Amino acid sequence: MISILIYLILSIILLIALFYRYLTWYFDYWYKQNVKGPRPLLFKGTFPKSFAGQCSLIEELHEIYIKYKSSERCVGVFSRRIPKLFILDPKLAAEILTNNFTKFRVNESSKWTSSQVEQLRICSPFVSSGEEWKARRSDLAPILSVNRLRSYYESILESADQLVSFIQKQHDCRDLDAKELANRFTIHVMIKFIWGIEENVFENINQKSPLHRMADSMLQQALKCVNSFEKTISWKILRPVRFFPKESDEFFQHLIKTLMNQRQKNPAKRINDVIDHLVAIKQKKSLNDEHIAGHTTTLLIDGFETVAVVIAHCLLLLARNERVQKKLRAILNENEKSLSYDDLMSLPYLDQCVQETLRLFPPLTTLFKLCTEPFTMKINESDKHINLKAGDSVYISSYSFHYDAKYFEDPEEFWPERFNEEFGGMKKFRDMGVFLPFGDGPRMCPGLKLGLSEVKVAIFKLVKNFVITPAKNTRKDNRLEINSFLLSLKGGIELNFHKI
Repeated sequence: MISILIYLILSIILLIALFYRYLTWYFDYWYKQNVKGPRPLLFKGTFPKSFAGQCSLIEELHEIYIKYKSSERCVGVFSRRIPKLFILDPKLAAEILTNNFTKFRVNESSKWTSSQVEQLRICSPFVSSGEEWKARRSDLAPILSVNRLRSYYESILESADQLVSFIQKQHDCRDLDAKELANRFTIHVMIKFIWGIEENVFENINQKSPLHRMADSMLQQALKCVNSFEKTISWKILRPVRFFPKESDEFFQHLIKTLMNQRQKNPAKRINDVIDHLVAIKQKKSLNDEHIAGHTTTLLIDGFETVAVVIAHCLLLLARNERVQKKLRAILNENEKSLSYDDLMSLPYLDQCVQETLRLFPPLTTLFKLCTEPFTMKINESDKHINLKAGDSVYISSYSFHYDAKYFEDPEEFWPERFNEEFGGMKKFRDMGVFLPFGDGPRMCPGLKLGLSEVKVAIFKLVKNFVITPAKNTRKDNRLEINSFLLSLKGGIELNFHKI
């Protein structure tokens, strides 16, 4: 009996020792290469605060950035037990994103699902890699060209006018959810742009259209996936299988088949939407129905949620800053009669307000890149280097660059004039490698022009028609929401709209 008890105790001790060894197996990964960084903790890695739910991963990464940026070009960090290389020097970031792009051409998010279970999302250029990425990106390029957007300008203006009317019809234009309003605008724009459908999303503030509800369900599932990825990085079996729900795949595939059948019956009627373009190149590009449906969902999420977040934060910053809002309104009113697409896109101060919003609230706060082949990264002139192997992850925090006083004076302040051409404009910061709201290099967001078109039209119409002020429940600082699909202000954004 005693021998059995001793055997059980020894077995338990052995299992605990093996479990501990598993959890700490990589903890000397960066030490062996003489790469400095915060000491990892059991279960928590180097992010104990975000592990405990005290702040977002973005903010904790920024704390590490501030601590080490003066002495190191990069540091080793750990997501739970998995080593990651955190880049602190913008020149080193440029090496990864542009100069050595082929060795870091895959985004870490491509590991969040697989083609065996989720066909539509794998069609996205953001997720795909190699030749598949090139092919899928080239499918979308003509759709997102300036000429195509220029021809669609009147339709975006019409959506913005409907948003203005929707706000004016509210019984009390106070304490309105800016993000919700922005989402109604962006879903209206994207439904027409992608499928050529006119869905009434401005009928009732308490109701959403079917496509709006489906887009929301995709984002809710995506949020679960994003939040669980870091928590389960050591236990892949516990991860959600799908990034988007199965119901959304079925919904959009059915929608595509219905529209294509309708258009085959009436081929003379050209709507000139995304579906028309994809059907036209279907044989030439060897696209199947899944590719077409996948492209539509890719454009939907990019043009719906990402753009709505930027619009909401731009309205927030303008509401907080009366001087900037008045100045922008005066400039817009000066150009009231003849604002073509090119005129609006090139208005300097509107552009500066948008760029400053993107600096303070970048859609891509952190770029998560995967090394795809063995690569030796030179760190300094004294021949210090780091040997990366295929599968190693690299973090680049655009948020940290944007909030670094070394590059942006008074980084917490909303000061659009910092992007004035007299000071070098956006190009100065892009050349320095410190302005990365949509990433950089060949994998830069392909929907950038579409997104900026939506943002500028929405801000143009709303600022001309309303004086916008913060509601009492909207926070005055820029504290971030701990769990969100994209970077967002903690507690939400409620604004008051005073009709002019």
